[in-house]
Amino acid sequence: MIYLSLLMAIRFLGLFIVMPVLAIYAIYLAGANEFSVGVAIGAYALSQLFLQIPFGKLADKYDKKIILIIGLFLLFLGSLLCAFSTNIYMLIFGRLLQGAGAIGGVILAYIADVTDENTRAKAFSKMGMFIGLSFAVSMVLGPTIGAKYGVDKLFLLTSLLALVSIFIVLKKVPPAPKIVHHMENKTSLKDILKHKELLKLFFSGFIQKGLMSVFFLLIPLIFTKVFSWDKTELWKVYIPALVFGFMAMPFGAILAEKKQKGKLVFILSAFSITFALVLFLVGLNVKSYLFALIGVILFFFGFNLLEPVLQSFVSKVAMAHQKATALSTSNTIQYLGIFLGGAISGYFLNHGLLKEFLILAIFLGILWIGALIKMKPVVKFKLVEYENYEESFIEELKTEDKVYDFYEKDGKLIVRYLAD
Repeated sequence: MIYLSLLMAIRFLGLFIVMPVLAIYAIYLAGANEFSVGVAIGAYALSQLFLQIPFGKLADKYDKKIILIIGLFLLFLGSLLCAFSTNIYMLIFGRLLQGAGAIGGVILAYIADVTDENTRAKAFSKMGMFIGLSFAVSMVLGPTIGAKYGVDKLFLLTSLLALVSIFIVLKKVPPAPKIVHHMENKTSLKDILKHKELLKLFFSGFIQKGLMSVFFLLIPLIFTKVFSWDKTELWKVYIPALVFGFMAMPFGAILAEKKQKGKLVFILSAFSITFALVLFLVGLNVKSYLFALIGVILFFFGFNLLEPVLQSFVSKVAMAHQKATALSTSNTIQYLGIFLGGAISGYFLNHGLLKEFLILAIFLGILWIGALIKMKPVVKFKLVEYENYEESFIEELKTEDKVYDFYEKDGKLIVRYLAD
């Protein structure tokens, strides 16, 4: 499991490491303006948007290791193209190709397969920690390497990380366990999108990741253009924000998993991110970078509070035979948020409507908080394992109201009953 978490962290490192400085780099490419830069930031997410679910469905049917290698090779090719881009259109295409390796949901489903119901939440939380660590490393290395050696070197580093990831898949990732599903008639995307509990989680991921894209566009541009900071000084923004963000991850995981306060984690995350937008707006109005800096810290705190919890909850709620598809759907919706966040905020900035956009984003955040306050707690399950059972028992389970789903894993029948 540790290698799968490392694989996810390396993949996110390749994505995150260019984010703090990509806007500054891309704006000077031939044909670039604020809108096209926003598209370049979100282009990675656009191809993820269309390919997450197909990759998830393939992973539900075929060898997950092969699917992972294909996705990582696409990341390798896209990173090389970005590194040698001479205009904004090449960069956008390279970012699209980077995102075409849409294997996030496949890795999550792989982790769900190699863990059991009792250890899965802990495994997802650890994976979230790995992602958070890659996030922290990216915020330090990105501005440092980008400012000293050029952003193209960051893309070359990403291509190297993709090759390292392929080696990990080939040599270190264990084979997926043999799992037999007995409810194949329900493996449809339509069923997943009709699942109210999953939809609540999908919506939160959409808003959280969309506003992440917004902040990564606004932070470098506002601090360098509005507050006249040099791009080499951006570490002064990211380092304190990352310290608080890193502290938020274990806090969110413990509160959600051990204390069973998942709903509170979602609300705290939404409130922190929304209030961060308010502080950004205040900072622009009073021409003070201090408000914006506190806003960045609050955003990273709220973002990392939710990050190790969100996909764990999706994995819990999704049925066993739908996990790869459900997790890929969750990723798809999140990447839609990333793309729209970058493109829409870039459009507003290109037309000189930054404050108007912030007001719109704050309104959206308030709607998010309101929806979460009305959200019911995520369904709870009681897990029972059977080693000796008759075929007739399986047929009986299909008719019991309290049975959520069941499957065979390495010869054991695992049944999830709805808890009272």
